[in-house]
Amino acid sequence: MGSNWLTSALTAFKTWVAGDSGDPDVALAQYQFIQRQTPFLYMMSLAGGWGLSVTHWSVAPIALTLVVPLLVTAFAVQRIVTVRRRQKETPSHAEILAWQKQAKVLAVVSPAIFSIWVLSLFPYGGPYLQVQVVFTIAVANLVLLFCLIHFRAVALINAFCANTLYFIYFAIAGEHVFTYFALYGIAASMGAFFILNNHYRGFIKLIRTGRDLKRHSEELEHKQDETQKLSDLNYYIANHDHMTGLPNRRCFLLELDQSFRSARQTGEPLSLCVFDLGGLRAINNIYGLNTGDQILLEVVRRLKSKLAPQMFVARIAGDEFALLGVGDEAAFSDVSSFFDELFAESCQLPEASMKLNYAAGIAHLDESVLSPTDLLEHAVYVLQEAKLNRNEPVAVFGPRHSEQMLSHARVTQALQSADIEAELSVAFQPIVDVAHNRITGVECLARWNSPLLGNVPPGEFIPIAERCGVINRLTLVLLRKALEAARHWPADLKLSFNLSASNLSSRGFVQEILDLLESFGFEPGRLHCEVTETSVMWDFKEASRAILALKETGIRLSLDDFGTGYSSLSHVHKLPLDCIKVDRSFVHGIRPDTAGYGIVKSLLALSRDMGIACVVEGVETEEELSVLKSLGTSEVQGYLFSRPLSEADLGRLFAKGMTLSSGTMQSDDPPVALEAAQAG
Repeated sequence: MGSNWLTSALTAFKTWVAGDSGDPDVALAQYQFIQRQTPFLYMMSLAGGWGLSVTHWSVAPIALTLVVPLLVTAFAVQRIVTVRRRQKETPSHAEILAWQKQAKVLAVVSPAIFSIWVLSLFPYGGPYLQVQVVFTIAVANLVLLFCLIHFRAVALINAFCANTLYFIYFAIAGEHVFTYFALYGIAASMGAFFILNNHYRGFIKLIRTGRDLKRHSEELEHKQDETQKLSDLNYYIANHDHMTGLPNRRCFLLELDQSFRSARQTGEPLSLCVFDLGGLRAINNIYGLNTGDQILLEVVRRLKSKLAPQMFVARIAGDEFALLGVGDEAAFSDVSSFFDELFAESCQLPEASMKLNYAAGIAHLDESVLSPTDLLEHAVYVLQEAKLNRNEPVAVFGPRHSEQMLSHARVTQALQSADIEAELSVAFQPIVDVAHNRITGVECLARWNSPLLGNVPPGEFIPIAERCGVINRLTLVLLRKALEAARHWPADLKLSFNLSASNLSSRGFVQEILDLLESFGFEPGRLHCEVTETSVMWDFKEASRAILALKETGIRLSLDDFGTGYSSLSHVHKLPLDCIKVDRSFVHGIRPDTAGYGIVKSLLALSRDMGIACVVEGVETEEELSVLKSLGTSEVQGYLFSRPLSEADLGRLFAKGMTLSSGTMQSDDPPVALEAAQAG
């Protein structure tokens, strides 16, 4: 009875060790895998062996340091050559089974010979050489295990033979540390083998899955109807947005091309409207992607219910949609009413009730449109204009925009070929403490004097620099010039410097800023980096990462144009702000009976409650200043105190002292010039 139990146990163990090697597919996969791994296995063994030979050359017999390594190398080279030759062949199942038996024999002989040779070097040399021997054996055992990860039987044999010799030798050595080496080596090998076993099971599962898939594929070849359905499904997926079900950008471009060709041939009107949902990126960041997806689905539902039959609608980007109208230009004549009706009702979601806003750009087919791409570019171009105009969210492309596009093209070309170092300069506008009429800081503003175009407003060339990919270089040049000027300023004066969305999303840019500060010996706490809500929300994750990195160095953070973005209050709580800058749109003509009065009052109270500074921008008149003082404003910036100054003019101002009263350095320039200046 006991003998039968033992026989059954041994049979079960043998079956477990062999695994699924009798499966032809598994056996072939094992063969192919081992053939690929064998050269690496032998090369690793040779590397370790010759390493021992070199280090033991002067202390061990030449038979151990030269003769044996040469014999081992010859055997290894022969095996590598044989394996490389077999890699080009596909053996039969019988040949694979014969190879398995050979591999099991080699699994006993090879580690035994290698271990005996390596252990024979152990008595020679001091402790360092002995540690090398132990390390070589340990690494060789692990390499063996993982090189044989898909051949469990051979891996187990290798581990058993190698570890047995390893344990016996060090156990009888008489040193406790050697016994520890032996026991720990066995434990490590056992752990590695358990990992190997898990991978082996996954390997077997993968082979079976592949076989099942192959069988399934063969069955599908005989089912023409199902194949056609699958093809139709693939076409749908390739041409439709997976979430909304609307045609995607690829499908839209195909439809646009076909409609353009047809309209050119027939003379029918063709109109394109590109619109986006304002603040969707901010909603995703604040409320989560699920909420943003629900809003998109609600918008699509409304679109489908109000869409005219001759209109083609597609989702061409995350928050952008396209409406293509063929044969009826009048359908686009009252798009504003269409969108007003579309977004009249708020979206009722579990998280909140949200009033949606939009911006739309419209382009019609005319003599200036030479290709489908032109029509799309025209619509996208005026869409950007609509985004900036809160009062007119719909813009239609016209002759004026053609001239603007040509101008922007000239600016783009000039900027790409510009000598940025020579052509860029900085201007400085003081920030004033109105309680003491004292200058507390200076904002750096970009200036570009192009030899080809003359003085180009920052509001024009900064966005183009972002699109051209030169904004980071431009920003660093401006910062360096600002720091050069700041060396001559009073030590307690802060420097405010604007960063763009591209700056914040560029990894490594923060370090470049820090390198500049270090090179000029400029205290990080004196630098106030100004970011807008729009730039933060462009890529909130990357922007937050960059902002936190700046804050860790001591650099201060200001949120510029506060109140004009998507959700200012939420940003105040999420970002480590030191200052908020109230946008000039709330200040212009401010009186107790204006909406701006209540907004500024609330923002000032918010800044005091949070313990952060507040700078009010765009102060141009004594009346505005008087109202702001009554609200408790402490710091202001604007033409009432000073226009943007050159470095020389600012130096002369500092030479007179740090006080600056209203009207001291006003400019004759109209207020719009200030808007352009502060756009930099």
